[in-house]
Amino acid sequence: MAEFENYSFSRLYRDENIEFFFIVGVNDSDDFDEYWDGRLTEVVGYAVIYLDYKTEKQKNFIFLIDKTNREYDNIVRYTKRFIQQMSLSEEISDRENFKILKTEVKKRVLEYPYNAFIKMVVKSEIPEYDAK
Repeated sequence: MAEFENYSFSRLYRDENIEFFFIVGVNDSDDFDEYWDGRLTEVVGYAVIYLDYKTEKQKNFIFLIDKTNREYDNIVRYTKRFIQQMSLSEEISDRENFKILKTEVKKRVLEYPYNAFIKMVVKSEIPEYDAK
């Protein structure tokens, strides 16, 4: 049985050259009542779509939060599909180019501005990134 029933994506930040999303795993639970539907969510990673103006190429990153005994295949598959649908590039190669990395960065509460958190996640993968 899969750890999560499905995945959703929540945009944290967007500007002219970067979009940053939370990858949220949603489990299915039969324990529900009229106030709570029984579904629990967990941030399992981050998806980043980055447009490199120097090369005019889109770069797609999937940062998976490292957790023991987690199955990453479904997370990666659904995230790739999501990024392909969100891509504004007309180049097919831009939609199929992914770098998948593990990260230890996880937070439950964020305060605006989000640039410090985003820099912590993307680190040296996008060294010139500077959120406004």
